[in-house]
Amino acid sequence: MSMSVALAKPGNRGKSYTTYLKPLVTAEWIRQLTAAHPPQTTNATPTGRTQAHFMVHGPSLYNNLYKIPPYLNIWTERNPMSATRFLSQRHQLIPTHKFTIENAQRVTYDQTICPYCDQQGTGNEIHILLQCSGTKHIVNDLVATLTTLLTHSHHPTWNSLTLYQQTSIMFADPPTTLPKKIHQTLAPRYPPPHPHLHSSP
Repeated sequence: MSMSVALAKPGNRGKSYTTYLKPLVTAEWIRQLTAAHPPQTTNATPTGRTQAHFMVHGPSLYNNLYKIPPYLNIWTERNPMSATRFLSQRHQLIPTHKFTIENAQRVTYDQTICPYCDQQGTGNEIHILLQCSGTKHIVNDLVATLTTLLTHSHHPTWNSLTLYQQTSIMFADPPTTLPKKIHQTLAPRYPPPHPHLHSSP
């Protein structure tokens, strides 16, 4: 047992023990998470929904288990259900979020082609929001606002970010590779996404 716990007053011992355990539990959480889902390179192509989720939102997942991720705080009053659908891969705008059956077989992640353009690309978050000629316009205002915020707050420019970082930051989950103060800079002025991203299933 930790010395701080042993020396704590009887009335404070429970709280002291909890404080002692938190970093140990977080370390074990990160160890198991890393073993099951090793961090991917920024240019890797996801092969499934789970891997895509970890590549976009990994910074929040490989973090303090007892610290609420930024997007959960920022989106509290900005249509949280829609944001939750997107972040949990349940948004009907994104083809790879849908459960699709063809010829009595489930369509795999890489077979889920974007129906909004003729690029024949996988219809995942990055493609729909940043690459698809038929849908990327819906986040133009959000991208313009984030570009301005990053520039004026002397953070890395929007165009210097990877596609995964751009996707992550659009939904209020700044990557850990960006300065930590970006959270405080962006949070008070974070704009809501385009109304199309609020559409219900």
